Amino acid sequence: MSLVVPFRGDAGQAERLARSLTRLELSPGDEVIVAVNSEEGCFAQDAGVRAVRATRERSSYYARNAGAKGAEGEWLVFTDADCVPAGGLIDAYFDPPPADDVGALAGSVISDPDQSHFLARYATDRGFLDQEAGVHTAEDAAATANLAVRRSAFEEIRGFEEGIRSGGDVDLCRRLVTAGWRIERQPEAIVTHLHRESLPDLMGAIARYGSGASWLNERYPGSAPQWPVLPGLAGAAKDIAANAVRRRFEEAAFRGVDGIGLVAHAIGYRRSNAAR
Repeated sequence: MSLVVPFRGDAGQAERLARSLTRLELSPGDEVIVAVNSEEGCFAQDAGVRAVRATRERSSYYARNAGAKGAEGEWLVFTDADCVPAGGLIDAYFDPPPADDVGALAGSVISDPDQSHFLARYATDRGFLDQEAGVHTAEDAAATANLAVRRSAFEEIRGFEEGIRSGGDVDLCRRLVTAGWRIERQPEAIVTHLHRESLPDLMGAIARYGSGASWLNERYPGSAPQWPVLPGLAGAAKDIAANAVRRRFEEAAFRGVDGIGLVAHAIGYRRSNAAR
């Protein structure tokens, strides 16, 4: 097994990532690869962890391909730098062993119970990256925050699409299914996701999701149409008022963030999805 993590961060973030990777219980032959995806990014190699440079373009999908290129495992397990894998992640993925026609396994992405920030509670309530009840629950969709891909299947479809910022995980899964591979859920394979606690950061991410949705809709016509802005804002305003009357102030605030996110998604939908 080869765990591949794209990384674009400073020394403090590198230290946090290193601590999270030490939680992993590795067997002989397992490896951990950190693909550093920015010139200013840094990650010190340590026992059991190998760092590779992936700076040709600022894209997590390119970085994942670069990390996978030098990997040796029969399976490639992808996660993100803002996720903390459970110690038994690897064993959980392959207990029981997947059938020969399974090309990918989608693990669980849960929220950090220690995050109490309003926006973290919002992201948890809205199921961001939730592979069981969120936006990545279709037969041909899963998030790379926690995704294991059979190496032979990955190489057959030539890995992730490069040159893009968002949507590459859904695209990879759709191409796997088109090639005849199945995607299964493995809820016992768990990573904990650290949600954004800054509104500009969260809206920036949602705008990128919008750009990715537009790109996916062009690639797979009708699969990701633009969210209706005006009806959505009208519905959010109505719900805010109704929840405020009932003194459900947090849900009213959540609907306010929904409205801002709807605008951010619409802006992103009109912008390029090209990587820098």
